[in-house]
Amino acid sequence: MRKKTKLIDDKFINKSRREFIDNAAKNFEGVADKDWPNQMPFQSGLYNSDVPEPLLEFKMAPGASLLDSQGLRNGKHNAFIILGSDRPDSLKSGYGGKGANRANTIDLVVGRMSCARNGKGPKDGTHVDNMFGCDAARVYISQLTDIDRNFGLASGKIGSAIARSGIGIKADGVRIIGREGVKIVTGKCDGCKYGFMKGEQNSLGGKIVRPSPGIELLAGNNTGTRKVWGGFRKPGFEYIPYMQPVTLGFQTRDAFRELSFLVDKLWAAVFNFMFIQGIYNSIVGITSYPFDTAQHGIAASFAAAMIIPWVAEPLYSMRTQKLEWEVNYLQPFGYKYICSRNVRTT
Repeated sequence: MRKKTKLIDDKFINKSRREFIDNAAKNFEGVADKDWPNQMPFQSGLYNSDVPEPLLEFKMAPGASLLDSQGLRNGKHNAFIILGSDRPDSLKSGYGGKGANRANTIDLVVGRMSCARNGKGPKDGTHVDNMFGCDAARVYISQLTDIDRNFGLASGKIGSAIARSGIGIKADGVRIIGREGVKIVTGKCDGCKYGFMKGEQNSLGGKIVRPSPGIELLAGNNTGTRKVWGGFRKPGFEYIPYMQPVTLGFQTRDAFRELSFLVDKLWAAVFNFMFIQGIYNSIVGITSYPFDTAQHGIAASFAAAMIIPWVAEPLYSMRTQKLEWEVNYLQPFGYKYICSRNVRTT
C-alpha cells in the first residue's frame, strides 16, 4: 500500500521558526472571507507562495559554485544546482576528491536527504553531502566520472564506465517523452565531420573500439541467475540468467516460417507412409495367407519401392535442413541468429 505524505509538515523546522510562522498566521484570523484571495496566509504555500522548508547546510567544495532557489547559498527551498568537479559523495569522493582536472560537473538535485528519518527528511540546520541513494531526484552531468559506480548500477555485459564522461538521471519516476518519436542510440554519429579529427572519438580523445556498443534494459538492477527445477522431463536444477538478448522480429519470423515448412514436410512424409502402409494392408487383407504368397511379395515390393522416394528421402532431406536451420537461427555464428548481439534485457 502506498505511503501517504502530508502536503505540509512543519515538524522538521526548529522551535523558533515554528513560533514565528504561527504568530504571523494569527494576523489573518480576523480577515473577512471576501478578502482572503488578497490576503495570503504567511508561508501557507497556497498559489505557489513560500512554504516552510528545512534550511540545510550543504558542504560546499572550495572550488564549486552553488546556485540554489534564490541564486544564493542557503535559499528557501531544498533545490540546488552545483557547478564544480566530480563528487558523488563527500568532499574526498570522485575524481574531484583526487584532484583531477577535466572533471567538470553540473549537479542538479532536489530534496537532499529526503529519505532520512523514514521519509520525514532532514531537520533544520543539518549538514549534508551528496547522497545519490537518498536524495529525491537528480540529474548528474560530469566530464570525468564512474557513472555506474556512483549510481550503484549492475555492470551487465557492457561493463561499467570507468573514468569517462557520463550523465545520470535518478528519481522515483523517470519519464522520457517524444511527441514525434524516441531513439536510444549507441555508437558514433552518422556522417559527422569534425575538421582535423578522423571520425568521432570518446571524451578523452580515444578510439571508439566497438562499432555497435550494447544497450541493456535492467529491470530490478540485477544481472545474476535464478535457480529453477527442470521438471519431470528434465530432472534436476538449472540456472537461468536474468539478463538475456532480445529477439529480432524479422529473423524470428523467418525462423518460424522455415520451421513451419519443415513441419509440413514431416507431415507429408508421415502421410505418405500411412498411404503406402494402407495399400499394403489392403492387399494383404484380401489374400489368403499362406496360399497367395505371390500377391504378398508384390505388395511388399510395392511398399519398399514407394517408401524410399516418398518417405525415406524426404525424412533424410528434412533432417539435413533441420540441422541447417539450427545453425542459421539458433547459433551465435549463424547468419540469421534470432537473438540480438547488442540489446539485452531482464
